[in-house]
Amino acid sequence: MSRTQTPQAENERLAAYPAAIQQAIRSEAHAWFYDRIGPAIDMYESHRQWALILTPEQRRFHKSGAWFANQNLKSAAIGVVQREMGDPTD
Repeated sequence: MSRTQTPQAENERLAAYPAAIQQAIRSEAHAWFYDRIGPAIDMYESHRQWALILTPEQRRFHKSGAWFANQNLKSAAIGVVQREMGDPTD
């Protein structure tokens, strides 16, 4: 994403995600990116791509670790991938 992208364009990107994911992205943006949505979306997508290459067992392990470490964006990304891949639920 360009550093010159407007907040309106960032909010349009955010609108493509479900409400729970939007909330996690906004929280991450507030905590780490001075409320910039774009970098937080990029981080979410990075976590999601990483989770896609893991096995179901690895995703379960990392999701519980992310929850314990309060890494909500990573946990949300892994949860989405788990649902997409049909991983067994805990």
